[in-house]
Amino acid sequence: MATLMTRRPLILSGLLGVAGIVGGLGAAPLLGRRTSANLAGVTVERWGCQYQRIEPGSIAASDLDLIVVDPIVEGERLDAQGISALRAKPGGGKRLVLAYLSVGEAESYRAYWKAGWREAPPSWLGPENPRWPGSFAVRYWQTEWRNVLLGEEGTFEAILSAGFDGVFLDRVDAYGDWRGRGVQAQRDMIDLVTTLSSTAKARHPGFLMIAQNAEPLLTNEAYCGAIDAVSKESLLYNLHGEGVANSDADIQWSLTYLEKAQARGLPILAIEYIDDTVSRLKARARLTRLGFVPFFGNRLLDRLPA
Repeated sequence: MATLMTRRPLILSGLLGVAGIVGGLGAAPLLGRRTSANLAGVTVERWGCQYQRIEPGSIAASDLDLIVVDPIVEGERLDAQGISALRAKPGGGKRLVLAYLSVGEAESYRAYWKAGWREAPPSWLGPENPRWPGSFAVRYWQTEWRNVLLGEEGTFEAILSAGFDGVFLDRVDAYGDWRGRGVQAQRDMIDLVTTLSSTAKARHPGFLMIAQNAEPLLTNEAYCGAIDAVSKESLLYNLHGEGVANSDADIQWSLTYLEKAQARGLPILAIEYIDDTVSRLKARARLTRLGFVPFFGNRLLDRLPA
């Protein structure tokens, strides 16, 4: 009994200390607040991504308003029935279910990958990403890569046919892999994203297009018109090392673009890869002040968002 009595004040003191740290940022009232985004008529306060070790039952039982998943679960492509099961929230209401799609890299574990491509790559396939083995840069402006996405048996076509509520476009910033093409690299990516969007919305008018990173493209009117929201990774932490706060200059560079997109009416979703409790509280407070909807994940995105 004596141990319990001495622990309780210590725990309370610790919680008050954390609140004081966040309160020192002028954000104490935000500890209980959440920002939200309206997407396809759904109020999104809690969201996240999970690309590995997906357990559909756990997702269905969660209170997430939006989940981004890999369209292949345990070797099987999610179908309309599986997506419908993920969409229903326990207390009623709809959860948005989006499919992950990399538009700027090819992945060697996808159905489109051919066994001999490492030794004899097709003309559109570039070098392997040293940070993510199995992911390869693509010349995304070439017809052959577009056919991989948009052909009759293409990856994007499969997502549209399955009945997802939308798609989460990753590696939109892959124009940075082709600096020799200059501004044309950005133009080509804008053309690809707008083509995907017009294709999807012609068939499913409410289909959501969320694009990740690639902030400079947010100055382009056609690009902003083609997407429904922006996801920004690591706005506040990790550009200079795991758990290291980004510089004010780093943050302001992104905010210059993100706030313009926000002024256009595009919701901003934010992903931070930090585990430290105090850093998370500080990050949530700042992101909430900015009007962004945060998600805190691990790098592998292999567990259900907390």
